[in-house]
Amino acid sequence: MSSETSTQGEEAQGVSIHIPSIQGEAVHGLSIGGFPISNTILSMWIFMAVLFTAIGFLFVAIKTRTFPRLRNVGIDLIKRIDDFFFDSMEDRKTARTFLPLVGGFFVYIFLSNVFGLGLDWINFIFEGGHEYLRPINSDLNTTVVMAVTVILVSQVTAIRHKGFFTHFGHYLFNFSGHTTVEKFINVPIGWLHFVGEFTRALSLSVRLFANIFAGVILIGVMTYVGTLIPTGGVGLGSIIVIPFWFFELFVAFLQAYIFATLSLLYLKEAVTVESH
Repeated sequence: MSSETSTQGEEAQGVSIHIPSIQGEAVHGLSIGGFPISNTILSMWIFMAVLFTAIGFLFVAIKTRTFPRLRNVGIDLIKRIDDFFFDSMEDRKTARTFLPLVGGFFVYIFLSNVFGLGLDWINFIFEGGHEYLRPINSDLNTTVVMAVTVILVSQVTAIRHKGFFTHFGHYLFNFSGHTTVEKFINVPIGWLHFVGEFTRALSLSVRLFANIFAGVILIGVMTYVGTLIPTGGVGLGSIIVIPFWFFELFVAFLQAYIFATLSLLYLKEAVTVESH
């Protein structure tokens, strides 16, 4: 019994649970123009360098047919996203108008989430790695920027399709309906819709952030629990993390899918002239 306790103490020695803040932590000694660089920004720079390199190879493969397998994968991926957008928007031209924005967000969110899972393993292997690298979407600032961008684009799109006064009149004084009672009821409903635009941005950002943030904590906790499992010094306790890692891989795709679907829903409402 005492030997098992000793083994647990040796395996858990120096291992602790790191609970990150809702924002990225500043990297010690790293700043630009006096502005500190957070670990999420550093992670984003590394990820964007990898992503742009992959996009460059994909572009060359599609244009020159140098890498036929990569070309086929790229074309198939774009076609699937295009079909998904068409099913959501029910108009091919409109769907392709928003494909660069929402499709880009979908690819970015999914791949950055997968990249973040890789950072979890790096932080597990190298003690103190979280001080320099952290999953990008576990920073609330990152998700808020993407959510606000979607809402702003939907507002600008609605103004272009419906007109400035018609669009904002729907919010401020929506005195419309078949009966007098319905008209009076629709006025406060318009106010609720205006407030709803802010809650949409909050919902988009917090949903993505909270799920990725919870995943970081979950893997950190299970990693720590794995070090407490007596394995005779072999270190097999970390195997307990693997099922949770694959679960978070599913969450990575699911959150990208939800973000893209809701974004398309908001943009579809923006181009719909009739108010429901």
